[in-house]
Amino acid sequence: MVVFFEGDEVKVCSKVEGFLLLGSYYEAKILPPYKNIVEEEDQTSPLVEIVSTDEVRPMPPPATITRATQVFHYLDRVDAFDNDGWWVGILFLLL
Repeated sequence: MVVFFEGDEVKVCSKVEGFLLLGSYYEAKILPPYKNIVEEEDQTSPLVEIVSTDEVRPMPPPATITRATQVFHYLDRVDAFDNDGWWVGILFLLL
C-alpha cells in the first residue's frame, strides 16, 4: 500500500467524462486542506474532492536522459511522458 503525505508529488488521473483523454495522468501535489475553497452549492462548506486510489500514483524516479535502464518487450504495459502528461499504453512496435 502506498501512503502519500502533504507535499508529495504524484500523478493523478481524472475519470470525469470529457476530461482530456482517459488513461492520461497529470502531475499534482498533495496539499493541506484549504478552508477558503468552498462548495458551489453551499458557500459555508469546504470543498472536498475524493479520488479513488487507482487514480493516484507516485511519481516515477527521475529519468536518465542518456540511456534507458529497463528493457521493454512486445505487449508490455508502460507509462510514457508526452504533451505534459503521463499516458498509459501497450508496446506494439519497438524501433
